[in-house]
Amino acid sequence: MRSLTKRQREILDYIISSIRNRDRFPSYRDIGRRFRLSSSATVSQHLDALVKKGFLERARNELMLSPRARAVRGVPIVGRVAAGLPITAIENREGYLDLESLFNDGAVYFAVRVNGDSMEEAGIFDGDHVIVRQQEDAQSGDTIVAYVGDEGDATVKVMRKRGRIIELEPRNSAYQPIKIRSDRDRLRIAGKVVGLIRKL
Repeated sequence: MRSLTKRQREILDYIISSIRNRDRFPSYRDIGRRFRLSSSATVSQHLDALVKKGFLERARNELMLSPRARAVRGVPIVGRVAAGLPITAIENREGYLDLESLFNDGAVYFAVRVNGDSMEEAGIFDGDHVIVRQQEDAQSGDTIVAYVGDEGDATVKVMRKRGRIIELEPRNSAYQPIKIRSDRDRLRIAGKVVGLIRKL
């Protein structure tokens, strides 16, 4: 896919910003007004170029961001997760982390903010953002985000499989593992932790 001209990049940034802040694709009129373009045909030429270069896609005569543009948009922050006792999961978008250069392998990623100190010996501290690859299973020893119990409380822990028992291990000696019987208790793996971002 070819690179963008300065104006095409500005228009793409505006489209991404509009979707991010207003949750909708801007109209031709919005784009024309923002960039002082004299006609809808001129706007259409720029949008057609973004389609040809792989940043926009057409579906049922509607334009939408392509996977490449969604990577530019960033990884969505979808809520908070406990690093202590599980807390009720709240999946509300809180913004985006722009990680195109790190996570562009086609998998689905999301970010959660950590609450608590149960993973601090693994270097995951209260207030950190962990980057999670969405997947429904994990290997013993993986650090995962999981929903536990009927309430769907979310937590980040190291998973250990011990026969019919799954243990979600903290990395803080003040906490005990959460033990789950696979034939009785509910456990849903949201994904594997693959990255960490900390604001200093």
